[in-house]
Amino acid sequence: MTLSTAMMVRMNKTAPSYRDSPPRLIAGALSLDFVNTVEWRSDPARRMERLVDYGELLLWSLAAGLLDEAGGRRRLAEAEARPAVAAGVVEQAIAARETLVTLLEGAADSRALSDFDTLLRRIPAGAALAVQGHGYAWRYDGGDRLADPLWPVLWDAAALLTSANLQRLGRCDDEHCGWFFLDHSRNRSRRWCAMEDCGNRAKARRHYARLKTSGKG
Repeated sequence: MTLSTAMMVRMNKTAPSYRDSPPRLIAGALSLDFVNTVEWRSDPARRMERLVDYGELLLWSLAAGLLDEAGGRRRLAEAEARPAVAAGVVEQAIAARETLVTLLEGAADSRALSDFDTLLRRIPAGAALAVQGHGYAWRYDGGDRLADPLWPVLWDAAALLTSANLQRLGRCDDEHCGWFFLDHSRNRSRRWCAMEDCGNRAKARRHYARLKTSGKG
């Protein structure tokens, strides 16, 4: 049985599971893809949390390459044995995500910066590279293993906030979406999180508006 099959029971029936609707890792940075674990962030009426339980956090981490199947199964078993701790890790992950959003939005928020620094200090000191599949991944000695998927996200966020790439930060033009991305286009012309998603919807709306104006709609 794969990890994905093992996580069929969910706490929230309204949000699709990452098992059935995999993460769209289109932001160009690990930490931004993590920020985008909220659907329709800019629309309170449609906003939908995807990290509804520890299983969903694991599925996202697997898709992002932070864990392999074996590591995911071990953490899933541990989460089932320690549900309160696992739930606390999810709360911590969501709090970290929303703190990062505050910083990305450019607010001179000293509290958010202090909260983010506190999170960085929780990263285990014994981090080291280890072989994972055909590549490498971080291994953490010390700290709670259930929180391991959060640490690479925080490191990536810190690197982004202190790099020139921050000047390439973009946000989807769809007023309801609110997803972030890095715009690496030559003339900084990227407007959508994904052309095949929000971009195509915008094209369809413009087409309908033209038809309506011309009396053909």
